[in-house]
Amino acid sequence: MAGSLDRLRLVTLLRESLQPLPRVLAMWEGGSAAWGRLDEWSDLDVLVLVEDDFVEAAFEALEAALSAASPVSLRYVPPRPTWHGHDQRFYRLRDGGPFLMLDVVVLRRSAPERFLDRERHGEPVVCFDKTGDISARAIDRGTLRARISARLEQLRVTFPLFQPLVRKELLRGNDLDALAFYQSQTLAPLLMLLRMRHCPARFDFGLRYVDRDLPPDVTATVRALWFVSRPGEIEKKQREAEALFEQVLGELAASGIDV
Repeated sequence: MAGSLDRLRLVTLLRESLQPLPRVLAMWEGGSAAWGRLDEWSDLDVLVLVEDDFVEAAFEALEAALSAASPVSLRYVPPRPTWHGHDQRFYRLRDGGPFLMLDVVVLRRSAPERFLDRERHGEPVVCFDKTGDISARAIDRGTLRARISARLEQLRVTFPLFQPLVRKELLRGNDLDALAFYQSQTLAPLLMLLRMRHCPARFDFGLRYVDRDLPPDVTATVRALWFVSRPGEIEKKQREAEALFEQVLGELAASGIDV
C-alpha cells in the first residue's frame, strides 16, 4: 500500500534540503530511475557528492529533512567499510509506505568511483550538479576486461574443485546443505559465466536484471536450474549445470569475451 509521501515529493524534499549547502556538490538518482523503469513499487536510490569532510553533516541535514516530513520508522547504517567503500544508509518513512525505501550513498569528492558507468548503472537522473561532472560515461573496457579475465581464471579452478561438495552432502542425506552448495558453488558461478558470455558489463550482478540481460532461452534455462521442487532433483540439475558450464567455458575460449 502506498503512503501519503510519494516519490516525487521525497526527491523534491531532499533536493531542497541539500542543494543550498555549499559543501554538497551534487545529487542524482540511480536504480530504476536511471534505467527508465520506474513503477509503483520502485524505491528511491539517491547518490550525493560532497566535499570530503562533509559526509556526516550531509547525512545529518538529510535526516533532519526526512524527520520533518515523516517519522523514520526504520533506519539502517551498514558497517564500514561498505563493499563499495562509500558511506550508505537506508530509510523507511512511516508516511512513505513499505515499498518507498530510501537508499542513500554519500560520496566524497576525492572518490574515483561514482557509479556512472552507463553499461552498469544507466543514465543518472541529475537533481543538481554544481561541478558539471555528473553524467554517464562509457565503461573502461580495459579495466572490465582485466576484471573478467581474473575472475574467469579463478572459475576454471574453483568450479570443478567445489562441485563434490554438493554430492557429498547428498550422500550424507543432508539435503539442505546440498541445496546451499548447489546454489552457491554450482549455480552462482554458472550464472557469472553466462553473464560474461551475454552481458559482460554486468558479469557480477548475480540474478539482478537477469530477465533483461540474458537471451530469453538462456533465462529459461537459468530459471529451470534454479527452482528445485524436491531434494531428488538436485543431483540431476547439478549435472546439467556442470555440462552447461563446460559448454559456455568452451565458447568463451573459442570466441573470447566481447566487452
